[in-house]
Amino acid sequence: MTRTYKKLARARNFIRNCYNQPLNLTAISAEAHLSPYHFQRRYKQTFQETPHAFLTRVRIDKAKTLLSKGSHTVTETCFEVGFSSLGSFSSLFTRYVGLSPSTYQRHARTSILIDHPVRSVFVPSCFFAMLYGDQQDRP
Repeated sequence: MTRTYKKLARARNFIRNCYNQPLNLTAISAEAHLSPYHFQRRYKQTFQETPHAFLTRVRIDKAKTLLSKGSHTVTETCFEVGFSSLGSFSSLFTRYVGLSPSTYQRHARTSILIDHPVRSVFVPSCFFAMLYGDQQDRP
């Protein structure tokens, strides 16, 4: 591994670990011990995306996790993952995911996967009979 790649990887890990803090190009490039513009150019060459695009992607992924758990509102999620504007968060989330944050949260809450042993508790046996007949080995 080259020294420059190690520096870029260190900066990428810094972004991944500090995604919820206010980060800018100067702070991230300082982590790599490179000038901001040289860092951005080399980062894009190496990872095929800008540091800002990676930061946004990490924040959106974390937001998807929080929204699917249902423990945070959209506004709480926005600030928890490091966005400072609800409007920017909503538009970026919609662009990356294809659904608004609130629609994603509603969809995620209704499509919870249930483990096989527990499934029969929530699904009436008549549905199993309709789908699978009177088989003993039901899903």
